[in-house]
Amino acid sequence: MYEFSAPMPFYKSLIINYLKINNETEKSKITSLYFSLPKNSIDATGFEQARYNWVKPKDFNYFKPLIEYSISKGFNFIYLLNSPKTFISGFHNIDMHLEKLDRLLNNLRNVGCNKVRVCNPQIMGYLNENYPDFELHLSTSLEFQNIKQYSSIFNMFDNIKDFVPSFDLNKNFKFLKCIKNKFPNITIELMINEGCISSCPLRNFHNVYSTDKFLNEGTKFFSNNFYLSKCMKYIEKNFFIYICKSNIIYTWEIKEYSKIGINNFKLVGRNCDNFSTPEYIKKYELYLKGIDNIKNIENISILCF
Repeated sequence: MYEFSAPMPFYKSLIINYLKINNETEKSKITSLYFSLPKNSIDATGFEQARYNWVKPKDFNYFKPLIEYSISKGFNFIYLLNSPKTFISGFHNIDMHLEKLDRLLNNLRNVGCNKVRVCNPQIMGYLNENYPDFELHLSTSLEFQNIKQYSSIFNMFDNIKDFVPSFDLNKNFKFLKCIKNKFPNITIELMINEGCISSCPLRNFHNVYSTDKFLNEGTKFFSNNFYLSKCMKYIEKNFFIYICKSNIIYTWEIKEYSKIGINNFKLVGRNCDNFSTPEYIKKYELYLKGIDNIKNIENISILCF
């Protein structure tokens, strides 16, 4: 069976939609949900990526019932502390961030969550020393590109449970086969539907920029739109190259990964404007039903995926 992680929806009704998808598909199941507080939450620690705003600033308790419900329905729940930002004493108010982190981790522990997806090695070391009961899951935002890099990080932090390789490695089967053989006890989860262009030269910079809660503010060159507009213009100019050379993993390709022992995949989309609607969750449903039988989606536009 193929196991998928997906963003935790912002409404209980949409979590129920995930359960319906699982009941209606045979070869695949959504087994894990991931989440981080929105950038305008008063409880956001600063160690998250500021991917989205919520309608009104809400604290952890607003989202707590959704986390509890997800866990009660059997989903693994992972909190994202996946900022690649480096924190510097004397420049950042680290004590404030750590106070918020302590409050957050205790809140997560109280609802039954002990899994965090991380990127910054500083945070990995801090968590291992101060919160050893929390599992480390490695984020794709590291953007490592070779086995030596992953080998070194696994050696430095020997309690990493799984990792999401860089999106650019999705079609590098030589890499995937070798690292799967070298680290058989560390689960590989591949991100299937990332919208970024292949080998995007702005991706690392955009990841770092996305840690700032003020990312929608600024001037022409110093705002989130700078990155988005550059990529969109590239896609519009080279649309068929974007489609044909994308690292997106389509439904008919999943079986090739299973052949080398990779059966875990990640669905993205929590920062899309319509993620909070049933229409967006329908895309996930179509993807999983396409794995069951390609005929289920043969009349669906490829842009859906």
